Amino acid sequence: MGLVSIEQTDGVALVRYDRGGRANALNAAAMEALTETAHRLRADTATRAVVLTGTATVFSGGLDLSDPQLWPTGADALEQHAAVERGRALCDAWAALPQLTIAAIEGPAIGGGGVLAMALDLRVFGEAAHLRLPEARLGFNLAWGGLPRLVSLVGPARAKRLLFTDLRVDSALALDWGLADLIAGNGAVVAESLRLAREAAAVPPLALRMTKRAIDAQADQTRLAHGDSDQFLLGRLLRDAAGAA
Repeated sequence: MGLVSIEQTDGVALVRYDRGGRANALNAAAMEALTETAHRLRADTATRAVVLTGTATVFSGGLDLSDPQLWPTGADALEQHAAVERGRALCDAWAALPQLTIAAIEGPAIGGGGVLAMALDLRVFGEAAHLRLPEARLGFNLAWGGLPRLVSLVGPARAKRLLFTDLRVDSALALDWGLADLIAGNGAVVAESLRLAREAAAVPPLALRMTKRAIDAQADQTRLAHGDSDQFLLGRLLRDAAGAA
């Protein structure tokens, strides 16, 4: 079985991402597989709604810092920049899908896993699910277009609190702040997400796509984050330089 599988029924696609351990972290292979999946779905006119989920216990633990392809040693600046850009390409590919997209979140969604979830249209949290964005406390900015998406969802003050205090956002707080759209019982998140997806799939497909595009055009602030990958790389280089001093 590959890292990503797709089940399609009656205009709804269920995408499962499962690395088989390692907190379902996003390594280079997983990011490429998820990006390729999004590109395939974008060309699929028979699919009207898409649900993305992780494992039964974790959505994603974030970026896999142990993957040398994401943190290449001895690489020049352009190679390092290309490695950092993988995450932005992943989130942009999912955000660009014309179908309604739903993140079905069981367990933790950490760092890049949380940013990926925010790139989708809706988020269904399990009762035991939570989101954390520890990047700022690790010396990095929130990249991959995550910062404008976060501010759009929760507002500037809450975004600062979440990033600067390493807040653990449980399902109840996520619903209150607008990070979650629904809460489902533990183990029922995929079923509830599929129910929502089937409701969306009942909308005439052209109306769904045109309306989603119009809403996104009103709300999209990711154009303001064009340099976030550059800032992330700069943060890493400065942190590495400080550690070597």
